[in-house]
Amino acid sequence: MKINMDCICRGSGKVYVLLKNVETDASNIQVTAAKSDGTTIPSSIYPYESNNNQYVIVLPDLGTGDCDIQINDLNAQYAYDAIKISFGTAKWASRLNYKIKNDLSHSIRNYDDKHDLDVASMRFHEFIEDGDEAILRCSVKLPQRNDNKIAISCFDTSMNRIEIEPITTDDITIPLWFAPNKKRREIQYSVRIPNSTNRLIFTIEDDNHPSFNSFAVVDNEELERLRILTTSKMQPISIDPSAYPKWLEQHKASSAMLEKQSMVTFKKMPLFSIVVPLFNTPDNLFREMVESVLKQSYANWELVLVNASPDNSALVDMIETAKNNDARIKVIELASNSGISKNTLAGTKEANGDFICFLDHDDTLEPAALYEYAHAINAENNTDLIYCDEDKLFANGSYGDPFFKPDLSIDLLRSVNYICHFLAIRKTLFDSLEYGDEQYDGAQDHDLTLKAIENARNVVHVAKILYHWRMTENSTAGDPNSKLYAWDAGVKAVQAHLDRLDVSAKVYRGNDPFTYKVTYAVPDSHPLVSIIIPTKDHPSVLDTCIKSIIERSTYDNYEIVIIENNSENPETFEYYSELEKCYPDMIRIEYWGAEFNFSKLMNFGASKAKGDYLLLLNNDTEVLTPNWIENMLGICSRKEVGIVGARLFYSDNTLQHAGVGIGGIGAGHLGKDYPRGNWGYFNLCDRTQDLSAVTAACLMTKRAVFDEVGGFREELAVAFNDVDYCLKVRSHNYLVVYTPDTELYHYESLSRGYEISDEKKMRFHREYSLLNYLWPEYYVKGDPYINSNIISGNLYYQI
Repeated sequence: MKINMDCICRGSGKVYVLLKNVETDASNIQVTAAKSDGTTIPSSIYPYESNNNQYVIVLPDLGTGDCDIQINDLNAQYAYDAIKISFGTAKWASRLNYKIKNDLSHSIRNYDDKHDLDVASMRFHEFIEDGDEAILRCSVKLPQRNDNKIAISCFDTSMNRIEIEPITTDDITIPLWFAPNKKRREIQYSVRIPNSTNRLIFTIEDDNHPSFNSFAVVDNEELERLRILTTSKMQPISIDPSAYPKWLEQHKASSAMLEKQSMVTFKKMPLFSIVVPLFNTPDNLFREMVESVLKQSYANWELVLVNASPDNSALVDMIETAKNNDARIKVIELASNSGISKNTLAGTKEANGDFICFLDHDDTLEPAALYEYAHAINAENNTDLIYCDEDKLFANGSYGDPFFKPDLSIDLLRSVNYICHFLAIRKTLFDSLEYGDEQYDGAQDHDLTLKAIENARNVVHVAKILYHWRMTENSTAGDPNSKLYAWDAGVKAVQAHLDRLDVSAKVYRGNDPFTYKVTYAVPDSHPLVSIIIPTKDHPSVLDTCIKSIIERSTYDNYEIVIIENNSENPETFEYYSELEKCYPDMIRIEYWGAEFNFSKLMNFGASKAKGDYLLLLNNDTEVLTPNWIENMLGICSRKEVGIVGARLFYSDNTLQHAGVGIGGIGAGHLGKDYPRGNWGYFNLCDRTQDLSAVTAACLMTKRAVFDEVGGFREELAVAFNDVDYCLKVRSHNYLVVYTPDTELYHYESLSRGYEISDEKKMRFHREYSLLNYLWPEYYVKGDPYINSNIISGNLYYQI
């Protein structure tokens, strides 16, 4: 029996064919499709509108070649002739039909979407670039059955199989809004594919329910849209060369503002001594540096030029000219170059200012720099050290790569000299410090900053771009490998700092040039660590967690306290019995029979724990770092530290947590979804640092601190309770430290479902409203560890 094609069109990477004169009942019809060489092409068939013997066939658009389509009647009442279509011809037929059969073409385009409740459907959400590969995040929805057995395959437009290993990141059941008794299953997948935007075809097969089988196409335009969307969401300002210059122009002090600043008289009018060591400084760079000082809107300064290249007659002449043109310029001529530290020290000895400021000979200042520093001194009592934000000055005169710094973070400063420029130290404090030791040459600023902060009464961060660090061929800004000796000098500087504070720790080179890894010693008392794990059912999930602790941990003095919360699966209790039988001295099960309330569970768990240190851990985690307990314990044992958090990954090796930023409507995980190895803005996800909060999915805290602040706030049952606990601890003047040296997988959302019901959504709103009510300063003044120029609540340091 012959079948007629009434219309053909293309869209969203698919071809839609409208057939007529198909006598077979919809319940008995089947379609198969194949290339001319017999390779199977996925296909679907749907009755068209009121049917009338019309059906819509859906195929992936392969672009070229032919396709043989066979309609089958499962009752064998009718035998239909095969249909052949050419994908190349379909392209032109589609264009024509959109003109002459526009309404009909649009009625069959995306026709499969109208039936996606009856079969498996696939949607694509994110395209995360990771070198030569990309991570494609997608979801499959299908009718929920107890025995769904799903397999996903991927093909190119030649129907060549692309080998993939889909990772299931979540699997939930959702009731249908129009039929609450019916449910859909939603499975979230993460799939690694080649990093290209070539069209891909996915087949979704349920071995136990073939009628659910379907396919999906993600075409070039959609992949590119997802790539742009994901990249723009996750790209920090430091790697967006086009946006920053416009931002800087809008935010720097205008000529009118500078003129007004020049007329301001502060209550305190400190004299700033700007010390600049010179050594064969190029003519143009010297002039630009001096000019940037002369343009300062705040006039109470002196410029101390320390020339260590007396044989450079051109430079000597320029120095002399500058000195003669402005009495505020002072010149120190050295007989020879004694190294950066001693050269700088010579200048500081001749400085008369209230504050010593350090400016490199090829860098420049914003005209408002000293005004902003004077303003900060007047606004903040007992200010002894000041620093600001900075950017890079490129050879073509443009600015980029801005570093919007956090407020004082001693752990970040031990990891990298993030303060760097434009460093200003009160003269009386500077004179009390030992400076000029040539063993720290190349890291002399880091050494000095650490020494100053050890004794400073108040450290002020001016969150404005006031310093431009010039990138030259031989500078560390342009080529970090040009001064590797400075890396070792930095190791010595950080080690000496810790030694002065009598902190037992060892400093090593970090993962990147001029970064440092500090390993803090575990207390000699070898304290008991209580690992507290709340759980409900999912024994296999808990088993993964427990096994990773027992099999990988190198620290031997710990206990595991499992807080059982209303499990219903008999296998769960069998598993508990097995654990207690195998590890009677290590594992205990404590029973919490009330409703789920994370805060109450934590407080209950703490009351049952015996250790001096509490390690809160989700049941859906897996330990990756063998010495994870030692890493966290070494940091947490410091007297000024109250909490330590870890670096967590999703199962597809993208970041789940690298600390928490406070802002927006609540709080969020910094660097979320970055692929492993991409550590984000200035690699901060790979730096030990102080933050306002970390997640309680893996959180260590001192028992004494836990008791001091009253544990977790039980009004916060589900959301933001860990953030609130961190902020309580901070309010008692303890540090919250994030360390990337402890890593775990966090298989998030396996423990509890999404906030999908109205009741849960309202509870979430109540809890984030309470967080705002309790800690308004973080939403008005901002998170001190996230620069105020960063968009509030942004997880990727965008401005």
